[in-house]
Amino acid sequence: MQSHDHQAAEGTPIRVEPDHAARYPGADRLATECVINLIRAESLLAAELNNRFRPLGLTGSTFNLLMILDGEAEPLSPHEIGERLLVTRGTVTGLLDTLQRQGLVERVPHPSDRRMLLIELTDKGRTVLRETWPAHFPAQAEMLSVLSDTEKETLVRLLGKLEAHLEDRARDPGRRDRDQ
Repeated sequence: MQSHDHQAAEGTPIRVEPDHAARYPGADRLATECVINLIRAESLLAAELNNRFRPLGLTGSTFNLLMILDGEAEPLSPHEIGERLLVTRGTVTGLLDTLQRQGLVERVPHPSDRRMLLIELTDKGRTVLRETWPAHFPAQAEMLSVLSDTEKETLVRLLGKLEAHLEDRARDPGRRDRDQ
């Protein structure tokens, strides 16, 4: 990421130099500003969530993993969890190891494939989740209270469009080369 002269003041997005595209061949000033501001927003959001989860021994990632399991009637494979979290198998293994040590999930044998293990939420994991909800969901609403419902809908739609584009690029690495 290139440097930028203007740090975001409260309520002001980070902007790059007006001559950004001239200084950096192939650069698009608005695209760079979008990327910088998305990264900054994600970092601020993750920090706030992690501060809320830390007293419970959780992170944003481990909370999301527990929520994925809570939403399912049956245990899931680590592969399915990784696909939903959009993380690597190694990352899932580390998250599962942490949650298993805490007694929040357990690895259980697959009913028809003895080579596989499935992951299920323990009663303690369900209890921890239910204890987080009364503070977590209102905190989410408060974090985004600066946006109207219409703005939130627009943000979700635009992020979905961007995510779909980036997922397509990830599935077809040759496309990245063709797009440059």
